[in-house]
Parts: sequence; C-alpha cells; structure tokens
Amino acid sequence: MNKTTFSERMETLRGFIRKEFIHIFRDKKMIAVLFFIPTVQMIMFGLALTSEVKNIELAIYSKPNPIARKIQSKAIESGWFAKADIIYGNEEPSAIIEEGRTEAVLVFPEEGPAKIMEKGGNAQLLINAINAQRAQQINAYISQIFSQASQETAKQAGIDSAGNAIHIDYRVLYNHYLDTKNFMVPALVVMAGFMVILLVCAMSITKEKETGTMEKLIAAPIGTAEILAGKTIPYFIIGLAIMAFMLSAGIFGFGLPLRGRLWQLAANALVLEACALSIATIISIAAKSQQQAMMGCILVLLPSILLSGIMFPVSNIPPQFRWICYINPLMYGAENFRNAILKGGDPAHFWLNSGITAAMAAALFAAAWKRFKNKIN
Repeated sequence: MNKTTFSERMETLRGFIRKEFIHIFRDKKMIAVLFFIPTVQMIMFGLALTSEVKNIELAIYSKPNPIARKIQSKAIESGWFAKADIIYGNEEPSAIIEEGRTEAVLVFPEEGPAKIMEKGGNAQLLINAINAQRAQQINAYISQIFSQASQETAKQAGIDSAGNAIHIDYRVLYNHYLDTKNFMVPALVVMAGFMVILLVCAMSITKEKETGTMEKLIAAPIGTAEILAGKTIPYFIIGLAIMAFMLSAGIFGFGLPLRGRLWQLAANALVLEACALSIATIISIAAKSQQQAMMGCILVLLPSILLSGIMFPVSNIPPQFRWICYINPLMYGAENFRNAILKGGDPAHFWLNSGITAAMAAALFAAAWKRFKNKIN
C-alpha cells in the first residue's frame, strides 16, 4: 500500500479547498447571502436601530401660558421629542393617548400653572406605558424639562419656586406595573408564528424539489391548486396552533392581561400566517436546494424582525429606513397583538392594521400562485 507524503497530502488539501471556493463563488445566490447579511446587520445596528428613546410625541393640556410655552420649546430643542403641542378643549386627556395621537399628555389644573405656582399644586402626566422601558425614559425626560421650565418661570416672576413648586403626579396607562413582559410576549407570539412557519414551509417545498417527489406530484391526477393547498394548509394550521399555545402560555403562565377580544387576535393571526406561507412559497420556488431556501428565509427574517418594532421602536428608526417597516407584515401583527392584549383592541387601529396585512397577504399570495403555477407548467 502506497503511503502519501505530507507534501502530497497538503497539495490534495489545497486542491480541495480551491475547488470549494470555486463552487461557492459560482453560486451567485450564495455570494449575495454571504455579503448581504453582514452588510444589513452593520447598516441596521450602526444607523437604523438604537435603544435611545426619541421622537416622543407630547401633548401639553393647558391654556396657553408661559410655563406651557417654555416646556414646549425646551422639549423640541432637546431633540428627544418629535412634537410638543399645546392643546385645550372638552375632550378627555386620556382619550388623546387612547386614539394614538400622542404618547404622553401633561395636564395642568383648570386654574392654570401661574396661580398654582403661587400657592403650590400638582400637574398630572399621563403616559402610554405599553413599552415599559420607553415609558420610564419619557417620564425622566419630561420631569427634567418640567423642573427646568417651572424654576425658570418662577425666577422670572419673582416667586419662591422651592416653596411653591408645581409637582407632577404620574399615571401610566395600559401597563400599570411597567412590566416588560407585557410588551414583549405579544410580539414574541407573532414573531414565533411567522418565523417558524416561514422556515419550515420553505424547507419542506424545497425538499420535494430536491428529492424529485415534486415531479411525481405534478404527474399525479391532481390540479395545481390542490398541490399548493396540500403543501401549505398543514403548516397554516400548525402556525395557528403555535401562536395559540404561546398566547395561552403568556396569559396563564406569565400573567399577561387579555383586555381585547379573541376574535381580533384570531383574525390577525390568520392574515399574518397567510403572509408567511406566501413568502415561503415564493422563496421555495426560487431556491434550488434546502440550503438556499434557508438562506433566503434568513434574508427575509433578519430585516423583518429588526424593523418590526418588536425590539426597537419604529419611531427611533431614521426616515430613510422607516419605509421598510411599513411593508413589513410583522410590524402590523405586533401592533395588533399589543393593541388587543393591552389596550382592549381599539377598533380603528385593529381594522387599519388588519386591512393592511390582509392586502399584503393577498398580493403575496397572488405572486406565489403565479410563480408556483408557472413552475409546475
């Protein structure tokens, strides 16, 4: 038996490595994946994604007065706030938050801050606390601005601000204990249902192509619609079961409040799973192997999760990247689940988000059906 020398073995290894590099760089899809994912991560985490709280929407519920105007100007100048409007009317301040017109409302007493400052008193700050960490930071920002504005105004008016300062009473809405899990669990239900079904369905259809069983299905006496339905409906049912299981675990295991209606959650889950299955079908048709299908799913999932508001607020994302959020079904799904579970399912938000997601599902299904039919034929 001939023994190979070390140099011969190294030459064989070099040839094998060279062959593998040639194989990799011949596959244009593989090259795109290898360089696209690190590039996307760098751009998103370097430019688009930040945990810093900014673009806050504040309403100052008061008759126009020096303190309110000073708070308004300081809020805008700080760079933390996207708007700080002075409003006054017959509507309830909490309704302004409930309708989604603002995140926080600073409410001054009826007699106005000037008289309150002379004898001491309290203002009230209402905060949308669905995102507990964001709510706490908003509270800190407004407290700082409020303190500076009231002290400066008191000094200009010759009032002893230390003895007669206006104090803030805080009231958090929708998440009274500022519990982070109430914010994260609804989004995790949506993310898990979307991610698992996208991956599994795309891999399953691609496996049929790899093993040659797709040709047998095509030759069988069944139509294109039956083939597509047979490959996707089981995963559609599994996806709904996964979301139902995780939601039940969140409610009974983690004490997640359920203030909305179950049919709203079910309707949202239906259109979201339809989007996931349609995307999975499109990826599986384009992919030639399960490896390519998995890489294609990662290309979709990475920006979908990061630009959905699940981990980072959409309002923090710069405008040049924010448009991606508005074509992302995960964003609408997460918003609807949080709205239904924590806010009680505001009808305007529910129908808007569900309508957009349903339109996306219809468009994606039409594209998937067209490509699948062309591939079969």
